[in-house]
Amino acid sequence: MKKALCILLCLLLLPVGFAVNAAETKTGTLSMLAYNVSGIPVVGDFQGTSFTTTKQRAERIGALLNGTGADFIGTEEDFNGHRYLAAEMTNYPYHSYTSGGLAQGQGLNVFSLHPLYNVDRVKWNVEFGSLSGSMDAISNKGFIYALMELEPGVYVNVINVHMDAGYDVLSVKARANNFQQLASYIKENLNDGRALIVQGDLNFKFKRRLADDLVNNLLLPTGLKDVWAELYNSGITDTADPVYNRDAPGDDLDRILYRSGSYMTLTPVSKTNPELTGPNGERYTDHYPMLTEFTYTLTGSEPVPGALIEPVPENETVQAVKEMLWLFVRLVQAIVGLTELPYLIYQGVDIVANGKMP
Repeated sequence: MKKALCILLCLLLLPVGFAVNAAETKTGTLSMLAYNVSGIPVVGDFQGTSFTTTKQRAERIGALLNGTGADFIGTEEDFNGHRYLAAEMTNYPYHSYTSGGLAQGQGLNVFSLHPLYNVDRVKWNVEFGSLSGSMDAISNKGFIYALMELEPGVYVNVINVHMDAGYDVLSVKARANNFQQLASYIKENLNDGRALIVQGDLNFKFKRRLADDLVNNLLLPTGLKDVWAELYNSGITDTADPVYNRDAPGDDLDRILYRSGSYMTLTPVSKTNPELTGPNGERYTDHYPMLTEFTYTLTGSEPVPGALIEPVPENETVQAVKEMLWLFVRLVQAIVGLTELPYLIYQGVDIVANGKMP
């Protein structure tokens, strides 16, 4: 009799146990914004649809970004005007610190509503062009990594990136190497079971059908997925596939990649280009901002990271000395870059003959 009562009691309590486990499943939303702020100093400072100084443009962009409410913001080409941009980002208590102006800096920074740890900057091994290509060698482009604590005890790996630009042969080759280097970094350092989001200016479009090959050089080796492909192209990344939609909106140079982790499932919901403009509709950059919304589901309790190091600024004197040294390096590059003149002429002829890539 007692045995029967025990069995009956267990059966009655079983659904309760399932309900408790179901209730422990937690979901939330995560918004990621990437914005190339066009912070390369140019003669005339005309960017987007607006004539401004570097300082004015940085301040106006910073104020616009500050009002977005995005969980995480990554900026590219954030060089000499960074201090003015960052001063406007008062809603974002967690952020990286500048790596310097155009001569030595990456132009990459991150801002977050949530704590950021273990910030790591990596320079590309291969870049092309001091005079030709897209002049990518005049800065130390690469990527910036951070561990974001989305909520207490819940972490996401995030990377903001700026790939080599241009669609000439040597620029495409350099960008393929960028993809491979990033893939190696992810495989060597980010196999901790956590979800990963990579965003920024990848200077890549599937529809260009170039040899940089995002799929084989980065997506397949790391398990990352492209948000545009998942949301707007049925997950198809092969341009030779008859299902591939060449005209689907959002196949832009600025992209976002993601993969779920052992403790979190990421699901992209949307990828949009929000209107971040001045009072009269003026834009301050030649890029459109990219906002991506995710939902996430926690699928287990993750281990506490071994180290949580908050970002700190570099000593200003040290940074100034580095900047002077890098200015010298850029001067030498400019002289050596004169050897690129034949290639620059080839680029011009190619553009005249074939037009710009879509």
